[in-house]
Formats: sequence, structure tokens, C-alpha cells
Amino acid sequence: MRVVGGIHLVDETFANVYLIERGEKLLLIDAGLPEEYEKVLRYIEKLGYVPEDVEVIIVTHAHYDHVGSLKNLKDATSANVAAHKDEVPYLKGEKTYRREIEPVDVEIELNDGDEIEGLRVIHSPGHTPGSICLLDLETKALFVGDLVMEENGRLEEIPHHYSLDPMKNREAIKRLLEVDFVHLLPSHGKPILNDGKEKLRELVERLQSE
Repeated sequence: MRVVGGIHLVDETFANVYLIERGEKLLLIDAGLPEEYEKVLRYIEKLGYVPEDVEVIIVTHAHYDHVGSLKNLKDATSANVAAHKDEVPYLKGEKTYRREIEPVDVEIELNDGDEIEGLRVIHSPGHTPGSICLLDLETKALFVGDLVMEENGRLEEIPHHYSLDPMKNREAIKRLLEVDFVHLLPSHGKPILNDGKEKLRELVERLQSE
């Protein structure tokens, strides 16, 4: 479904896969579980594109539900893979989280503050060392990966047992209040349009009152 501007949410993936139209080319944010790559390819074709129109696949972090399909999608599209430098060893198979993934080459190593295809990289470690958020400078939509999730119209932090450093993750959530964004696009749950920053502020206030 179209979310805002040229941003789409691929239908029915476990961890949200977002597709962005940039002129005649496409960007993907994350890749989904191993069996979900065909859903992504079908959505690309439904929009009137071919797989080779995908220029870059940007990884928010290297957990299995986000990159299980990465190798298949990279092979199908010939896209470059971009990820934060601290996440690269996990994508290349040099290190692993709880579940192994098919290793892939990473052509573009990202750092905090970099811009890639109109997206600003915000390094947000805690859930994983190289977790990133991405701010779309055109629509002011903020892709937050697993920093927070949406549940019944409000935001929650990812359960602590899923994060390597839950307190660092909480600090990263708070820092997002300094970012100029309007819409919040999580990897789990529904996108929050227009009220993204207000919902994030509510979460930060709840966490501070614990």
C-alpha cells in the first residue's frame, strides 16, 4: 500500500518492508523473511517496475526477520546493499545474531549523518550495534527499524529481551525527539502518519515515568 509520497509498504510481510520510488528507480528498506522475497518482487511488478529497477537495499539492522530475503532479493535485482558499518560483519557472515542468514556483500557502508538517495542516516545503537533510522528529507517520514513498534495506535519500545542493550536503545528513542520528522514508519506495526513525533513524545514520557 502507498504510505505517503512515493513510499510504499509491501503487503503482508512479518517485519515491514518499505519500497521508495525515486524517479525511475526504486529503493528498498529491509528485505523480510526468507520466504517473503516473492511478495516484494510481486509488489514491484504491481507498480509497473521490474526487479532491476531496485538500485539499493538499505538494511536497518541484520536480524533474521529483516534480512532473511536479502540474498534472494539482491540476486533478483542486482541492487547494492547499504548498511551501517557496525552491522556489516553480521551481513557478511563474520558474526551472527541468534539465527544465521545467507551472507551477502555490502557495497555501501553507512555512518551517522550520511545521506543516501535522499535519506539521512541516524545511527541508533541499542537493539543492535549498527541499528539505524532513516529520515526521508522529502516527506519527513522517519523509518525507525526496531527502535520502537506500533501497537493499537501507540508506540512501544521493542521488548528488552530482543535488544542487545535495552537502555542504550531507550536513549536512542529519546534522541529521535531532536529529529525534524512528521511521519513514523516502524518495522513492526502500522505507520503513524502526521502524529509520529507526538506519539514518540508520549512514549518517551511514559518511559521516563517508570
